[in-house]
Amino acid sequence: MGQCLSDGAGSATHDTRGNLMRERKEGIGTDVFDLYEKVKSLGEGSMGSVAMVRRKNQDPSALGSFKKSKSDLGSGKKEEEGSNSTAVQTKRRSSHGSGLYALKAIHLNRMTDEFIQELKNEIDILKSLDHPNIVKPMETFNRRRQMFIIMELCSGGDLYTRDPYSEQQAAAITGKLLSAISYMHSRNITHRDLKFENIMFESSHPEAEIKVIDFGLSKKYVPEAPHLVDGVGTIYTMAPQVLQGMYTSQADLWSVGVIAYMLLCSEMPFTGRKRRHVIDKIMRCSYDFKGSRWNNISSEAKEFIKNLIELNPKKRFNADQALKSKWMQKDFAIANRRPSDNIMEAAATSLKNYGAYGQLQKMALMVIAHQSTTDEILELRKAFDAYDTANNGTIQLSEFQAALKSVGSHDEKQIEAMFQSVDVDNSGQIHYTEFLAATMEAHGHIEEDRLAEAFDRLDCDDSGYITRENLKEILGTEYTKQKADEFIAEADVDNNGKICWDEFKTMFERRHQKDMKDFMGDQQSTVAESDRNLLGVDADIPKD
Repeated sequence: MGQCLSDGAGSATHDTRGNLMRERKEGIGTDVFDLYEKVKSLGEGSMGSVAMVRRKNQDPSALGSFKKSKSDLGSGKKEEEGSNSTAVQTKRRSSHGSGLYALKAIHLNRMTDEFIQELKNEIDILKSLDHPNIVKPMETFNRRRQMFIIMELCSGGDLYTRDPYSEQQAAAITGKLLSAISYMHSRNITHRDLKFENIMFESSHPEAEIKVIDFGLSKKYVPEAPHLVDGVGTIYTMAPQVLQGMYTSQADLWSVGVIAYMLLCSEMPFTGRKRRHVIDKIMRCSYDFKGSRWNNISSEAKEFIKNLIELNPKKRFNADQALKSKWMQKDFAIANRRPSDNIMEAAATSLKNYGAYGQLQKMALMVIAHQSTTDEILELRKAFDAYDTANNGTIQLSEFQAALKSVGSHDEKQIEAMFQSVDVDNSGQIHYTEFLAATMEAHGHIEEDRLAEAFDRLDCDDSGYITRENLKEILGTEYTKQKADEFIAEADVDNNGKICWDEFKTMFERRHQKDMKDFMGDQQSTVAESDRNLLGVDADIPKD
């Protein structure tokens, strides 16, 4: 794991993404099909398959039932009645299981070492990314001959499935794609295989968001040595420098230009009867805007493409420049990024309450946010978009201030304190999952089955308790015994140095009761003040 979560007051600087995805190894935890049921097959290949799966439904009452772990079967040990002893395994799975996911099943014994390395590279990179337009891995199941990856389900097909597009649709898709690329490049990751097939719609809804997928060819680079030499990718979106074997992350921007061109006219900019003809056109940057479709396309769109399908990578727009281009700033290029006023106000209240949460509660909410499906957090994602006005996948303090001031009265110090409490990794910016975690309760009280999923993730050895060893895996290099003890002390009512399910659940119930008490107190104060104003009574005059 090697990464950390913190309460925002410590020295943590690592991205928390890698800690949230669970890696279930052979002999530890349960089989993938104990937790997920197959809905339908999505594809079969020589290396594996992809299926749509659903998390299995289980009665919430199962949260308190136990079964012996495999190590104790037939051992003659008696189960400790009414306890969460380490000799038993708690059955704690979701009852909200309407969420659908994609399950990749890979046959490792049929893969080359190079292919296996690409797969591991993809998982490692995806674990480190946290953006609403980048596909999210939920958990992996590692077996000797097979690997299973539970991913977000993108059921709406790739960009080819909805062709042709209007200029407005093309601009909205390109803007979201650029947001993902800007986020990746700020973390020194280049995709290297952007194309129509690797951009999926998350659902069949007409206004569904896109997700960038397939990070098998992606590469982490160091700013001091940004040049790459591997000739990888797909020819029709490949930059000239990739063909030459010396390129940087700017190659991704060439690909974005090609994708935008295709979205606008339904044709590729570089075509030919043979591969060498296509390569020749790419190397000469030989394309045009001929054809009837281009007659109705704005000059801003054409200028945008010229600045990306640019032979010289130093003159080519980078992702941030492209986001600030005239085409991206046009009204029709910016989708409806704001949810209802009720959601914005509820999110602001949640952000305010979040500052009073303990470290363990914040960690649990991060887990719940990470495991939530798109349908479950749709309105909260809109709220994130409303805060992220720069459209780069993170929220800066200035954006946070502007958004909160638009929904109520907050002073500067209060806003800064709220920002720091949400910025749990102390990075100076709020990441997507951090925002979701802090606003999760804007949807109402978190249900017991969602808390059970968080407990299940934190109890990573399935002992029935959250222990120091569990926290060591989650906190990684930031682990200290003192920090772990602080986490455990938040819920350890019986002072035995570990947290059972009942203690964990009670911690959240206490928090909810306090939030409701504070809310009702605020409401009563508001009503009382309103009544006094209606009566014309000066609030500063004491009662007799």
